[in-house]
Amino acid sequence: MSVALILGAGQRVGKAVASQLVTNGYKVALGSRSGTESGENGTIAVKVDVTKPEEVAAAFAKSERELGAPVSVVVYNTGAFSALPEKEEPFSLPYDKFVSDVTVGGTGAYFALQETISSFKKLPAETPKVFIATSNLLGVTPPVVSYMSLGLQKHTLAYLVQIGNKGYPDKGYRFYLATQVGEDGGHPGPEMSGEAHAIAYSNLIQRKERGGWDIRFIKDGSILTEN
Repeated sequence: MSVALILGAGQRVGKAVASQLVTNGYKVALGSRSGTESGENGTIAVKVDVTKPEEVAAAFAKSERELGAPVSVVVYNTGAFSALPEKEEPFSLPYDKFVSDVTVGGTGAYFALQETISSFKKLPAETPKVFIATSNLLGVTPPVVSYMSLGLQKHTLAYLVQIGNKGYPDKGYRFYLATQVGEDGGHPGPEMSGEAHAIAYSNLIQRKERGGWDIRFIKDGSILTEN
């Protein structure tokens, strides 16, 4: 039995990824602030605020306890965006909103990664152990002033993913930053879909080798580029 935990299990990406993982034989914990996300058979709802380490730890514990095995796949699918009160003034965002945004979408992943590693260490060597951070092009491109806090979140995720792969080169742990893009490599626009994420994430989990960490996929879920 394999267990996955989705942190930020919303109605688009989270729901689609959960459904695909259930099809693949996983038991899935749907983590959200409300703790009321409903899914199909093989899923449970977990109340979790990723800005609170104790709740992240509790989410992993509940997933293991109720689904019968340590978590082997983690999808970090959270993010927050506060518009700048003064257009094109990157440091006009109030400090409390800045900290809140960056913690939700970026440094909160550090809490999740600590629990992820603890969970991976409990698993048999042959079990795939994968952490996927949902991102966008802000994580791998130069800064955009109007999206200052969101860009910082995604850059933080990119750094943490790379550190994970560098820090555990021989453990079989795999860390990815995954971004849907258009066929030209730019923003996907209306082609953004949960189903594309579900296919791409499923394929990443089933890989035998890690490959690149910066994964960019298109509307059919196939990988356009990876680095």
